[in-house]
Amino acid sequence: MPLIAPKISAPSKILKAFQALISVIYRLAYLSHRRLFLKPKEALKHSKLIVVGSFLAGGAGKTPFSLYLAKQILQQQKTLAILCHSKARDEQRWLQKKLPGCPVYHTKNRHQQAKKIDGQFDIILCDDGFEDSRLAPDLKIALRWGEQAQSIFELIPRGHCRSLEKDHSNIHLSLLCGLAFQNPDIEFQISTITNSQHQKLQKPAIAMCGIGNPDRFFKDLQKHGISLIDKIKRKDHDTRFETHLQKTLLKQQPIIITEKDYHRLGLQTQKNPLLYVAPQKIKVHPHIALERALQQILQ
Repeated sequence: MPLIAPKISAPSKILKAFQALISVIYRLAYLSHRRLFLKPKEALKHSKLIVVGSFLAGGAGKTPFSLYLAKQILQQQKTLAILCHSKARDEQRWLQKKLPGCPVYHTKNRHQQAKKIDGQFDIILCDDGFEDSRLAPDLKIALRWGEQAQSIFELIPRGHCRSLEKDHSNIHLSLLCGLAFQNPDIEFQISTITNSQHQKLQKPAIAMCGIGNPDRFFKDLQKHGISLIDKIKRKDHDTRFETHLQKTLLKQQPIIITEKDYHRLGLQTQKNPLLYVAPQKIKVHPHIALERALQQILQ
């Protein structure tokens, strides 16, 4: 019996056509901005520059992997500075807490900041900066989650990508992420979920997430065996995250958030016993190309 393709309703067709139009507009704006303001510049003269990024608009695990790389570099007795975007104050606080003594700068212009501190550190590590074509990295790493990034229909809002493969001729290394791959280079898993009193979560909870891909966080929680009462999505780097969290806490139900979201909160909110944090554990499998690239950078 032949398979019959499901009919697409008129509203769905209209929505897809509208998303496609926005993707085209986004693409034209992307290319114009790059041509006018992001012309390639010379490499740094003294420090080595590493850029960690992704084609995805968010939620690719860039900050956890940057944290992993930073620890590897510091273990080799190299001096290191990390660059975050000025909007990513949550990521800056997170990295500063995990890497005491390591300078973490937040800046609108990574290229300018890198030039300013060139020579003060052995290594400068950019947590993202993937789209800044002014940067001339010694090592550019792309975290891949199976996205194609070949067509404008892969671009937001129709798709999940910020740019296309052809926009990045200077990627040195691509690393496969997630359990969707048979042999991933990097796995991300939820670690022990506790509140500020170090109590483990014992009952169903609300999940609230303000990272680039909340759905992945929700799926990871469910894989961890957590029963979710509700799933609340907030935008990445949401400046009103704490306000909405405090309103949700009035429901007197446990709430689970990411480690990144936790660092947007004030101390009093962090101490709320109903608030639980789900740290993301990263496992990097032995990877000859990554090890070789790091050795070259650290020489």
